[in-house]
Amino acid sequence: MEENKEKFFYNLARPAIREIEEYDPGPMPAGAAIRISANENNMGVPPKAREALLRAIDEGNRYPESRCANLRTLLAKRHGVLPEQIIVGNGLDGIFTTLGRAFMEPEDEILCGELTFSVYADTARVMGAKPIFVPLTEKFALDVQGFIRGVTQKTKIIFFCNPNNPTGTLASIEEIKHLLAAVPQNVLVVLDEAYLEFADEPIPTAIPLLEEYPNLIVCRTFSKIFGIAGLRVGYAVADPELLKYMYKTRETYAVSILSAAAAEGALQDGEYYDATRSLVKEERKKLCSFFDRIGISYIPSHANFVTIFAGEKAPTIRDALLEKGIVLRLLTFRGKKEMLRISIGLPEENAIFMKEFEKI
Repeated sequence: MEENKEKFFYNLARPAIREIEEYDPGPMPAGAAIRISANENNMGVPPKAREALLRAIDEGNRYPESRCANLRTLLAKRHGVLPEQIIVGNGLDGIFTTLGRAFMEPEDEILCGELTFSVYADTARVMGAKPIFVPLTEKFALDVQGFIRGVTQKTKIIFFCNPNNPTGTLASIEEIKHLLAAVPQNVLVVLDEAYLEFADEPIPTAIPLLEEYPNLIVCRTFSKIFGIAGLRVGYAVADPELLKYMYKTRETYAVSILSAAAAEGALQDGEYYDATRSLVKEERKKLCSFFDRIGISYIPSHANFVTIFAGEKAPTIRDALLEKGIVLRLLTFRGKKEMLRISIGLPEENAIFMKEFEKI
């Protein structure tokens, strides 16, 4: 059987997943000096999250409270909703997996942007549904009108990332309202607000729109501004009746005791939150001024990263920076590897990046 293993397991696997490519986070060499590839918070774990982690360690022999009641209560207070309107998962990837298992069926169509978070389309493929990609606008933004035109009788879910990863573009709350008003209520609209706190101007969350649109699901994460990406906590705010079906497909213990405790601590660390937001906005401005000075085109960003156009030199630039211990993300757009996404690091990291980039 040794020589036939590949064919054997190929035939055993579900047809829907056989041709899916594994997620590739890009190279991550050991000892990389500057890691600006994954939109992480390089300020480290929030002090209050660290304290909460240490207190929770002694409970590590126990199963966690399944639905993260304490965390949901804190989140409900923060967002002005009821705890029953919140579901917590193993990062937003876990939330999207739970959502797909609850609502996606073969032959369903799932709308998402042409260049956006890849997990949306992969979730659809795993469930046997068909991802439909809406082209970006000329300014590399998600096209609200394009999403509306893309809805058919087969459309089950719309994934709309705002600000969008990896372009950093932002739709206004008025555009979000327009999308919701135009979409049939039997189509779920998943609004991913993972990067909303980094917008230049304060942009209201769409959470208040849940009262009018029960088909809306607003998603948030602790991986970005709250600085605990490695602990994997994400959540969705939605109608409690909708969440009933997500709980049917959610892992029983989706969030560990340590992760839930760290998220509770991070929520209460306002000083860290404000410092992160200020740093990202200030350093993003410096980075864009640098690209303006040396003549590199980029997409104006409302997130904790900036995506630049590097043409056919993109892989060469990425590899040359890797040799210097600087890790950033190479992107494929319309079949060509021609964009680089640079996460906003610490001031000293950004200074080194700019120096080495200019040399290259």
